Amino acid sequence: MTNGSLPDLSSTGVEVIAENIRAVGPIYSSAMLEELKLFQVADQLVAAFQNGMLPINRSAARNLYQYWRETPQRLTVADRKNLYSRVLGTPGGEEGVVSNRDFNDLWIRFISSVSELNRASDVPDQTRITEETRAAARDLAANLSQRGYGITYFAAVELQKQINQILKMLADPEIQKAYGARDAWQVVDEIANLELGGAANATRYRTLASSGANIIAWIAKNTRKFSISGRGPLISLKRPITHSKNFTGQIFVNSPTDAALASACEQWLAVSGTAADSADDLT
Repeated sequence: MTNGSLPDLSSTGVEVIAENIRAVGPIYSSAMLEELKLFQVADQLVAAFQNGMLPINRSAARNLYQYWRETPQRLTVADRKNLYSRVLGTPGGEEGVVSNRDFNDLWIRFISSVSELNRASDVPDQTRITEETRAAARDLAANLSQRGYGITYFAAVELQKQINQILKMLADPEIQKAYGARDAWQVVDEIANLELGGAANATRYRTLASSGANIIAWIAKNTRKFSISGRGPLISLKRPITHSKNFTGQIFVNSPTDAALASACEQWLAVSGTAADSADDLT
């Protein structure tokens, strides 16, 4: 592998690796939480602790101290942005980073196809849309597998650990009390407003982080369903799933059901402002 080239996992006979796909989930969630300023909030919290500006007990202080001590081992802001660009095609990567420019179209095509399949009522439409969705899933899986190899897996493990560590710090009642907050996400908003030029849309980015993780985990779990030889139903639902609520309260998931996939796609479309029929423009 030379000149920044990547293995062509979409070609016939090349296996799509579920674990590669699974590694992209924490990276996608991390990119969304980056927009929410979660990592910057953690840094501001540690700085306030270092300057003696947080009236907290020893338990809360120990979590902050541990986070501070591990700083040299974590990915830097530039490292994270390069990773997001390489894996998800987001802007902000440094020169020389091979950006995944195909991801966004493949992502929207799959999510829109699942939404259309979820809402299809008659059998002829379901059969047609199922095959379109299966093809969309196969193409997205190949792309995610290609970008989730090598160093990406290890970076995903580190990012998931860091996010969980930050959320644990923010969940401490002493930290929440110090900022007059009722939960971890209010701490994020308070610090962002006070120190970081304003809070982001918390509902939007928390929902994108959670729903995106669900979608990617489902793809990793179900690679056999949409292989070239795949047959039968792609997703099994007793009734259509509609967008009922946003953030589920859990960022990382392990084994989402078909209903969880449908719900995640509806949630993603609702908060991203993407029309459910966008797949028609990407086929």
